Amino acid sequence: MLRTLTIVLIVITTLHGLIHLMGLVAYWPLGKIASLPYKTVLLGGRLEVGASGMRFFSLLWLLAALGFVAAAVLLALGRDLWAPLMLVAVLLSLALCILDWQAAFRGAWIDAAFLVALFVVFGFRVQPTPFPNYNGRTGPVKTVPIPDDLPTPVERLMHATYGDQVPVYTSAVISGRGTVRFMGITLPARLRFIHIPEQGYRHYIEATFYNIPLIKVNEQYLNGRSRFALPFGVVENEPTQDSAANQGLWAEMVAYPAIYATDARLQWEALDDNTAILHIPYDGEEQDLTMHFDPQSAAINRVETMRYRDAKSGKIRWWGDMSEAGGQNGQPAQQHWEITWEDEGTPWLIANIEDMLFNADVSTYIQQTSY
Repeated sequence: MLRTLTIVLIVITTLHGLIHLMGLVAYWPLGKIASLPYKTVLLGGRLEVGASGMRFFSLLWLLAALGFVAAAVLLALGRDLWAPLMLVAVLLSLALCILDWQAAFRGAWIDAAFLVALFVVFGFRVQPTPFPNYNGRTGPVKTVPIPDDLPTPVERLMHATYGDQVPVYTSAVISGRGTVRFMGITLPARLRFIHIPEQGYRHYIEATFYNIPLIKVNEQYLNGRSRFALPFGVVENEPTQDSAANQGLWAEMVAYPAIYATDARLQWEALDDNTAILHIPYDGEEQDLTMHFDPQSAAINRVETMRYRDAKSGKIRWWGDMSEAGGQNGQPAQQHWEITWEDEGTPWLIANIEDMLFNADVSTYIQQTSY
């Protein structure tokens, strides 16, 4: 449906732009158009501009036409610049229609409709403010030596990130902002993930419109059971969702990979110098996550697995691409995540992880339903 609406907008924008060429033809003048008779006055006869003024006025009609057509082309190519360019073209067109109201008032109403559409578009481009910092009581972070039985890429990651000692994390609060796709529509979002590795997680996500929460999602996976609360319903008691949630928990721990060396329940299997399989515990059995390591930085740059998306379909290939920027004390200043289902082809979640807090008391916080 979104694709259909986009095509309709491209067509209407192009046609509206081409109609503006009539102003060039009528007011240069290059020809006669019955609905736009030549004149040298604007504003209903109150503003005399003369022949040279009308030529300049006609060139503005041409400029508006070019703006609309260029915006339509950029929209068809998927370039974000289409919206600001269309806004400029609409405002110019609206001014021209007001100056020539008697002949062009219908164009003004079309421009008003474009402004409403652009108001919505720009609302979905406004990045939300971050969640307030979590102020829970924090505990000490102890360190332990890097285990000597890790596969080569995992050992390289630990040394590159932490040195000879890795921190032991018992909880994490991960906060960031980005975009999330609901029902084919990409919305700006802010997120907070709360982890207790021994118990599970809570995901709280707000999709926003002009920084106003539009959709709130509260997902919990605690003690092997998941509960997914959306504005239009709750999903729980679904074994496939429980399975997927467990994989999601361990995949998200890429944000603080020390856990992969300090949790005794985990088993690693090397595939080559830059790839390893992590075997994670689940309901008395094991699940697998394939980790890909960057040969230069040693960081994990992709996590992938076969995973359930819902109770109606089988397992689908799922992956998360990660990159890092800056940082100190073994933790990057910011992580960039792009999370994708193979059958969708493009990321449904793009997040910049901006803040992480470790070993705080989140035993109550992880049970809540808001940030």
